[in-house]
Amino acid sequence: MPEILAIVGGTCVLPETELADSLLVVEGDRIAWIGPRAGNDPPPGARRLDATGLFLFPGFIDTHVHGTHGDDVMLDGVEGIRRIARNFLRSGTTAWLPTTIAARRAELLRAIEACVAARERPGDGAEIVGLHIEGPYLNLARKGAQPAEGIRDPDRDECDELLAAAAGLARVMTLAPELPGGIELVRHLRQRGIIPSLGHSDADYDTALAAIEAGATHATHLFNQMGGLHHREPGLAAACLTEDGIVAELIVDGVHVAPAMVRLALRAKRPERIALITDAMAATGMPDGSYRLGSQTVFVQGNRCTLADGTLASSVLTMERGAANLAAFAGAERVAVARMASLVPARIAGCADRKGTLAVGKDADLALLTGDYDVVATIARGRIAYLAPAGRARLA
Repeated sequence: MPEILAIVGGTCVLPETELADSLLVVEGDRIAWIGPRAGNDPPPGARRLDATGLFLFPGFIDTHVHGTHGDDVMLDGVEGIRRIARNFLRSGTTAWLPTTIAARRAELLRAIEACVAARERPGDGAEIVGLHIEGPYLNLARKGAQPAEGIRDPDRDECDELLAAAAGLARVMTLAPELPGGIELVRHLRQRGIIPSLGHSDADYDTALAAIEAGATHATHLFNQMGGLHHREPGLAAACLTEDGIVAELIVDGVHVAPAMVRLALRAKRPERIALITDAMAATGMPDGSYRLGSQTVFVQGNRCTLADGTLASSVLTMERGAANLAAFAGAERVAVARMASLVPARIAGCADRKGTLAVGKDADLALLTGDYDVVATIARGRIAYLAPAGRARLA
């Protein structure tokens, strides 16, 4: 018989509303029942997790992340990727898309193959539900912290080689559509079932619209490494804000995007078309110092990560802090936060049929949080995978 876990007394953050003083029952790795606690008892023999005063969210899904706690997707192989997955549980993240950076062909293939192998031998961490290939077909003028030696014009044969190495795991590829062959590559990716994401790009407004018409449906870290908003030259950022077909990633750390621009993005896109991401690197969860992001050295002080020349380079954001910032910067309600941190990412990853919301029959991937978005417990595939040492949840 599968193990039964009853989470008692918390507030469930459902797709459209909140259910206070709830009972949520997990059987094996699936959600078996959700309802009010009043008049309903946990099944006989169930383990009880007392969630009184806490909030139960669907597990967070990070669709753009390069590393954490000293490990880098590009550098540390299968075991490093598995360590990243385990460390994500501390932040309520139960699924993720390892994200590459621009690199030479052999380096990219090695990292992609490591992600595939880690997916095949997942261990007990957050589930790998896809792969985000960021580059290598980016604009040098908007490279940010992407290594120049890894950037090149679109090459369809090479692209197909990368996708073949990903063995069906690739979900998103970031590219600059203004490059020679960029629009054609957007069409090709759509035909292959891959999401073309516009980013690290100097595309003007008309080129952005042409890419969207060709099948682009995603924007990589909105506002960052794309032309800024201008009333006579609207550019890529404006196209991403105004076109309903675009889902925009947003790094809500207070460094990459100012709070006022977070509010603007939410008003323009609504939570249905915003995906909270971290863009986190190996320095996440570590003390200040210097760390690697692929072939680049990044210097970290507080929550600011830069190259030696001051260029912003990835982040040390975690999903639960990004969720808290959505509430603080833009007044986002918990239902909206859950949509941006779980449901929209699940749709990007192609797993919304089993993840992204609290619903009967879905994977029991859950994050138990305080009202301030501190993580008390993380349940991954029905297992209590993380319990904060000083957490308020009580397990019986």
